[in-house]
Amino acid sequence: MNKAETKIELAISECKKHIERLEYAKKNMKGLMPLTGKKYENLENEEVIYIDQFLYRFAKLQDAIGQKLIKSLYEVLGEGAENNSFRDVFDKLEQIGIIENYEEWNSLREIRNELSHEYGDDIKENAKKLNMIYKMDKTLIKYFNDIENYYEKHKNK
Repeated sequence: MNKAETKIELAISECKKHIERLEYAKKNMKGLMPLTGKKYENLENEEVIYIDQFLYRFAKLQDAIGQKLIKSLYEVLGEGAENNSFRDVFDKLEQIGIIENYEEWNSLREIRNELSHEYGDDIKENAKKLNMIYKMDKTLIKYFNDIENYYEKHKNK
């Protein structure tokens, strides 16, 4: 196994851990969703812990996919990710048919960033964004699955 393959294997393993913990938190949030401003205001400590865990794992998964997995796959394909912007790397993988929809990816990132910077300020807006992320985790996991499936199919060729 070469250096690029080792990096992608480690990134896949990291993503799987984040997905497992993300899904655990989501399962424990099920009774809370969808959140309203009133529900959000009256959350119990344990409920806040699950929401925090969900948001943390969502962010960590997105970072691991974007900063490690996508770039590692790009290297495995024989490209040099260090000299390209993330958008260029994403576009190349999109052209190959591995992943799709940069705008959707970027939208997930923007919502996540807004929540992390505004968490606690505007109750109704935070509840709305949490509801969006709660629904969109499947989209993020799909990015992971598409990359992992492509890599598994092509790694021994």
